[in-house]
Amino acid sequence: MNRVLKTIHVIGLIMLLLPMHGFGQDPIGDEQPSVKVIGSVTKDAIMLRWGVTTPLAWKYANQYGYTIERKTIAIGQEILKEPVVKKITTTPILPKPMMEWEEFTNRDNNAAIAAQAIYGESFNVDLEQGGDDIISIINKAEALEQRFSFALFAADQNFEVAKYSGLAYIDTDVKPREKYLYRVYTAIPSERMQVKFGGVYLGLDDFHPLPDPQDFVGIFNDKSVMLSWNFALLKRQYNNYIIERSDDNGQTFKPLEDIPIANMGEREKNPSDRMFYVDSLPSNNKEYFYRVKGISPFGEVGPPSKAISGSGKKALVYNPAVTEAKLLSDNASAAITWEFPEEGMESIAYFELNRSNEVKNNYQVVVPNISKTTRNITYSKLEPINYFTITAIGVDGTKRVSFPKMVQPEDDTPPAIPIGLTGTIDSTGVVQLSWQMNTEVDFMGYRVFRANLENEEFTQITFRPIPESKIVDTVKIKTLNSQVYYKVQSFDTRYNPSGFSEVLVLKKPDVIPPTQPVFKSFKADKGVVALEWITSSSEDAAKTLLYRKEKGGETPWELIADVDLPANSFDDTSAKPTVTYLYTIITMDESGLESEPISPLTITLPDNKPKPEIEKFTALVNREEKKIDLSWKYKAEGVVEFSLYKAEEDDKPTLYKVFKAGIGEYTDKNLRINSKYTYLLQAVFGSGAKSPIKKIEVEY
Repeated sequence: MNRVLKTIHVIGLIMLLLPMHGFGQDPIGDEQPSVKVIGSVTKDAIMLRWGVTTPLAWKYANQYGYTIERKTIAIGQEILKEPVVKKITTTPILPKPMMEWEEFTNRDNNAAIAAQAIYGESFNVDLEQGGDDIISIINKAEALEQRFSFALFAADQNFEVAKYSGLAYIDTDVKPREKYLYRVYTAIPSERMQVKFGGVYLGLDDFHPLPDPQDFVGIFNDKSVMLSWNFALLKRQYNNYIIERSDDNGQTFKPLEDIPIANMGEREKNPSDRMFYVDSLPSNNKEYFYRVKGISPFGEVGPPSKAISGSGKKALVYNPAVTEAKLLSDNASAAITWEFPEEGMESIAYFELNRSNEVKNNYQVVVPNISKTTRNITYSKLEPINYFTITAIGVDGTKRVSFPKMVQPEDDTPPAIPIGLTGTIDSTGVVQLSWQMNTEVDFMGYRVFRANLENEEFTQITFRPIPESKIVDTVKIKTLNSQVYYKVQSFDTRYNPSGFSEVLVLKKPDVIPPTQPVFKSFKADKGVVALEWITSSSEDAAKTLLYRKEKGGETPWELIADVDLPANSFDDTSAKPTVTYLYTIITMDESGLESEPISPLTITLPDNKPKPEIEKFTALVNREEKKIDLSWKYKAEGVVEFSLYKAEEDDKPTLYKVFKAGIGEYTDKNLRINSKYTYLLQAVFGSGAKSPIKKIEVEY
């Protein structure tokens, strides 16, 4: 097995860093072991391939083998009520004995890898010597995982290797129109390990010819070609490829490699859709044809792709150099001269003249396909500023560009004066200015100027000409000047200045509130609170706002008057007598800004409005019952009580009785015969006000 060990050392170091394919690409972890099966159909046979999902299950399966069971499920369109069950393997399928591998390993690297993985004493893992310590256990586990991965990978690359490894079977005892369910079991005793079986459902009617590889392209360079094709599209059909080359115009093709090519560089995350292969060409300038064929996991070779062809070309490694770019006497043309090394003539196809308004960007080809023997040219479509380069185009399509040279015709004509200057200022002092863009070819930019006063000298606010027709500026809002002034000037690439634009005057937003007004006097009498104040001294003051609220109450301030300046007084007729109010005033300016409210006035309106007289007050004398019946009527609102006064003969009246509102009569029995009485009645209001006294005299 020396051949095997040598192969592992050469190939294994690379493959350890690459993901496995087919059965070997599943993660190796603690998942429950199971058998995974795939199948392929030829015209007269069904081929099966399988593998287990964990290294330990693979190890035991190599010892105990696999069994295959086939059930005939359907014939034509008819599903059988009782499937026909056939035990295909009378004895478990095992890897071939080690001695039978020797000749195979001498001619196939994948066979050598599989044999070493199954039977080799070591597998490129440095195990600790002696003992069953934790390091030794870990190393043994790593070795088993490597054997498992390499064995399945090798079986993926060659169907014959899969058969030698006990992982494949060809069923030739099949009939057309029948459908079979194949189940593959491990023969591992259940007490040692339980492995779930796997299966596949196939019939001869499922046969489909293998497809040809798609999107096969090649990029030809100096004695090399990079070949590429869509690998992901046919990933389920092919896991190996054969690349063939023809040097006799596609008459005969020969493989480039002795062994098929596998995609061992596929990434788990964001995998590429394509495979790549670089071939060295024996010589340049000779046409070579290429095609690619796929090999399935069952060893079937598919049809070739469409052939592509091309030839290598010597790379361009030299740069041209512009030695002179001179303005001619007509002030509209330039003569450009350049040089190119003679040793690079074999690799060049032609030159191109390029022009731009900028030294680094936006070059356009203005003269194409200049003969490779030409070294000077005249260009007559000059613009105000011109940068020229020469590009050498190689026979391989590569390009080499010279450093630029500038040509400028004489120019003393300034650009047009900027027009359409507009702008805004927000409350934070940010100014947005814009104007119409100049259209001159040699236009370079604008300078913007600002002044705070109409007669003040303008100051430039741009450090250099700006190419845009807009700018953002900031100004202080809380200053004495309420306006700011702007103007703009344009420049061309020769720094010729235009005249100034019209001056734009912008009014600053008003962020300074007006000064406070001051109460001057007040009067509260006869149901009216008359207020007078001194108005705000601010020039932009517009109105005075008068607010009122009850003292000690929870109600908010109420706007009761909106007085335009210069008015400075207001009569509040909605105040309620005996209620104590707070009054304050605020000034609002033209921008809607308000001053702070002043300290409130405390005012109580007395209830001194005249009250109506009592409509009716009468007395009825009844000498038999020794009484005087008094009655009265009064309809005024707000009465809380009535006061009754009484006087005898020439005595002064005194308060005799008090009645609640709503009572309108009283019987007086406190009397003396042959006496004269005077009764006085007065209504008392909740505000403390009193009605006029109603008087009657009675003789008893």
